[in-house]
Amino acid sequence: MQYFKVFTDSTSDCEKEYRDEYGFDYLRMVFTQGGRDYVADLDWAEISPKDYYDAMKNGNRAITGLINGEGCSSKMEECFKAGYDFMYIACSSKLSNSVHTAEIIAEDLLKKYPERKAVCIDSLRSNYAEAMIAMRAADLAKKGLTIDETAKIIEDEKLKYQDWGTVGTLEFLRKAGRVKASAAFFGNLFGVKPMIVGDANGNNYAYKKVRGRKASLDELVGVICDRMEEPEKHILFLEHADCYEDVSYIAEEVKKRISPKKINISYMGPIIGAAIGPGAITVNFYGKKVDIAGEE
Repeated sequence: MQYFKVFTDSTSDCEKEYRDEYGFDYLRMVFTQGGRDYVADLDWAEISPKDYYDAMKNGNRAITGLINGEGCSSKMEECFKAGYDFMYIACSSKLSNSVHTAEIIAEDLLKKYPERKAVCIDSLRSNYAEAMIAMRAADLAKKGLTIDETAKIIEDEKLKYQDWGTVGTLEFLRKAGRVKASAAFFGNLFGVKPMIVGDANGNNYAYKKVRGRKASLDELVGVICDRMEEPEKHILFLEHADCYEDVSYIAEEVKKRISPKKINISYMGPIIGAAIGPGAITVNFYGKKVDIAGEE
């Protein structure tokens, strides 16, 4: 018997193939680009990823929003009416306030459905690392664990699901307020590439700088091979913001050193892509617990 349903959100970047296989859904966020509002659809129903990133390259920056409150309320109440509890695996609270929005909605709805439960988990992750946590939760739900039992397991494990990455340019991080303007200018001038990790506090932390694009790709290969645990049992998720050749290089180099169960390559979704821009890459996998913690 399954006691609860699992949801994540648009920052998880999870493709339909895996949502269907594991049986979970996601809460839609929104973004604005070129004066038009879009739903942050992970199947790219309203705009293709190529057009999205081309627009960014041409100066049309995307502005993102939180989960849609009405949509969240509707999906939550739908679960409650059907006799299920509701679990939301949310983007890190250091990157989005969506988890708090869902908590407020849940508090209100539970007055109407006091016999039900809603658990909103701050994953401290984003990208496919967040999606992998949702996969884990959905699998436990299918096995008949309760929402409380599952929440405890997820809280214990979540820092083993990790995302590391780099960017094509510092410009989008600067616009998003992640680096100072002067640092972005000189970084781009001298070809410095920050290496970014979803750290133990849930922040995107630039833990290292390398010189040049290839060095940044090789750094990610090293991170994967050094930190991925039992790769033959787990999928390596590689995401790119319209730089397929570079992410394919990572995949090929990894296969020379370790043998993941599968290497999945996909476009980075519109929410994360808006913050770090075209040319960005993230690598997402299950491995050694993240213990890096940048300054708050």
